[in-house]
Amino acid sequence: MSAHWKLKTKELESQLEKQRRADQELKKRVLKLEFCLQEARAQTLKLQRMGERRDKSIKELRDQLASKKQAISEANNDKQNLWETSSFKIVVSMSMLILVVFSKR
Repeated sequence: MSAHWKLKTKELESQLEKQRRADQELKKRVLKLEFCLQEARAQTLKLQRMGERRDKSIKELRDQLASKKQAISEANNDKQNLWETSSFKIVVSMSMLILVVFSKR
């Protein structure tokens, strides 16, 4: 009878050792997966920051483009308004007067 129990004990110890090895292997795998997850999170944060910087740069470029377009349109308006300025009208009037005076002589 004691041989039977010794055999059963050895079988159980063998199964227990197999379970321990399997448990250690699973723990190693879990650690590897946790490391991979941590790396993935770090990469995700890095990509998010890059996206935020890209969005900020795009906004800055759009603002610059809008201000340049506004400056160009203002310059065009100034050129168009040159004909309507009072000083230009005075210069033209004086030129006409001088032409009239010289043409009568």
